Amino acid sequence: MNMEKRDIILREIQYWRRTKLLPEQYCDFLTNLYEDEGKVKSENPITLQNLQQGNIKIWLFAFGIISLILLIGFYFSVFPWGLQLATALSVLIICYGYASLWRDRMPAIGLSLAGIGSLLMLGFGLWMISLHSLSPQVWIPILVGACGLVWIMLGFKLRIGLLQFSGYGALSLLYAGFAGRLRPEAGLWELQLLWLPLCVLMIWLSWLLYHRVKGVSGVYFAVGVALWLMPEIDSLLLRHNYPQWISLLLIGKIAAELAMLFLFRKKWIAWVAT
Repeated sequence: MNMEKRDIILREIQYWRRTKLLPEQYCDFLTNLYEDEGKVKSENPITLQNLQQGNIKIWLFAFGIISLILLIGFYFSVFPWGLQLATALSVLIICYGYASLWRDRMPAIGLSLAGIGSLLMLGFGLWMISLHSLSPQVWIPILVGACGLVWIMLGFKLRIGLLQFSGYGALSLLYAGFAGRLRPEAGLWELQLLWLPLCVLMIWLSWLLYHRVKGVSGVYFAVGVALWLMPEIDSLLLRHNYPQWISLLLIGKIAAELAMLFLFRKKWIAWVAT
């Protein structure tokens, strides 16, 4: 409800109070209700109304943020490595810190900041690896693993399921890379043995934790559903060594997965809903 409609309703309540068309206590209740709503909405400083009114604090804040981003972008490569690391950590702490503060009050802004922080974490890491000519074979897996663990912990803390899912996706990518190095000649049936036990484990954890830990059951179930197709995805995208009939196997597994989801829908929907 915008400010004009709220003011009109408050004036009508005053009219009802004067004419005694409504009981006095009910008028007080309505007045407090709409005044509290106006106070809650006024806590958000980033509104089109405040921008239109020329709130100088908001414009100065926007100028400072944009200038800081440009300065970091222009001069990050000439910073010493210690200052680069401190700058990256400071930016990430700011993004995730404000995401935590605004997660409940302004969910859209909180989710956006968490997403920006996650992209910056990966981007800063890749940038520093490139700037310092570090070995990609060593440091990129370390970066992917660190990002995955941080995203899982922050996703659980901030109650952002997509962030948790991204963390498990990063760890799955790391697992695929290690499996590719250890068994580059692995066939499609061996890949089934590498991935399907993880699929069963995640779905079992989803069932085990949906009464005990809030906010993880749905994520574990989604990860398990995704891992069901990982043997074929691993073979197609990472190993490039697959039989011609793999497309038929992939379609069959998708059909089997949808059939199982339909048959057991009453059970897994209860896990996801919690």
